Amino acid sequence: MPINLEDAREDFEQFLILMDDQIDWLVEQAQDHGIVLDGSLESFDHLECLYTSMAATLTQDDRAALRVVFARYLGDSVRERYGGQWTLPLDDPRDISFNMPVIVGHSTCPWLEFNPIHTMLAFSLRKGPGLIRRVVGHSVDPQILVLSDLVEND
Repeated sequence: MPINLEDAREDFEQFLILMDDQIDWLVEQAQDHGIVLDGSLESFDHLECLYTSMAATLTQDDRAALRVVFARYLGDSVRERYGGQWTLPLDDPRDISFNMPVIVGHSTCPWLEFNPIHTMLAFSLRKGPGLIRRVVGHSVDPQILVLSDLVEND
């Protein structure tokens, strides 16, 4: 079933409107857990500890909602630290980030999108220490693979 693009845009606007309040709430929750979230690279590691702690006793639906709050903080930290802006990809329904808020303009590759919701989902599934920082690093400064030396000459 195709999505209603106007509804999607309105949902995205609501996502942005709620951003500051939800980030403030998350920073307060972090302080209650003795964690400092300040947008630094180290705070990406702290974000992992906080998510693990807060999600431990939640239902699956509540963990999904919590990931979106964490994604707001993560995406906005990337935006503030590296530049860029929030956008909502609606051009191609086959795009992995279709209808999901992403950051663009943050990277050495102008077409690259950073999807903080996918990043938080990946962390929630893997829980590998430093995963968020690595994902951000690869998104900001991707290493382009040169495969030309693999071509066989006839």
